[in-house]
Amino acid sequence: MSEDASPAIPGTPGGDGPMDIGRFTFTAAEIVRFAQAFDPQPFHMDEAAARRSPYGTLIASGWQVVCVWMGFFVRAHPAARPLPGAAAASGPRVISPVGVGFSVEELKWLLPVRAGDTLTFATEVLEDRASGSRPDWRVYHRRASARREDGAEAMCFRLRHFAPVGL
Repeated sequence: MSEDASPAIPGTPGGDGPMDIGRFTFTAAEIVRFAQAFDPQPFHMDEAAARRSPYGTLIASGWQVVCVWMGFFVRAHPAARPLPGAAAASGPRVISPVGVGFSVEELKWLLPVRAGDTLTFATEVLEDRASGSRPDWRVYHRRASARREDGAEAMCFRLRHFAPVGL
């Protein structure tokens, strides 16, 4: 890690590997709610259909798993704060100090996530450098992951983003 890297970005290099950023238990109700809105496949929305699927049970959308990771990632930054006047149920309530993403690579859904599964979400910076176009910003290449309680990795991807230094 270069000396001017922002230590506030979750999972900054120089640490001891991946940084846990949150845990989430997927309930049947949450799986169905997300699927109805964003990924309406039968094995995400209907228990009977899910039993006939290759999974044999209701499973979370992989996109839901990625969205939960993103929520934890943004909120893990010390500068994350509620938006002024945001109601509790109004959706995302933080101003993102983690910058702007510009690439997701190697997204893998390795294991199905079932109702009742609790995942631990983590992030690790693999590389960072000064931005060539914005002097007060850095470019990060990170690995994101989600592990089940037995330690098995359920989801992973690599993310490239740039963020302001010193928030």
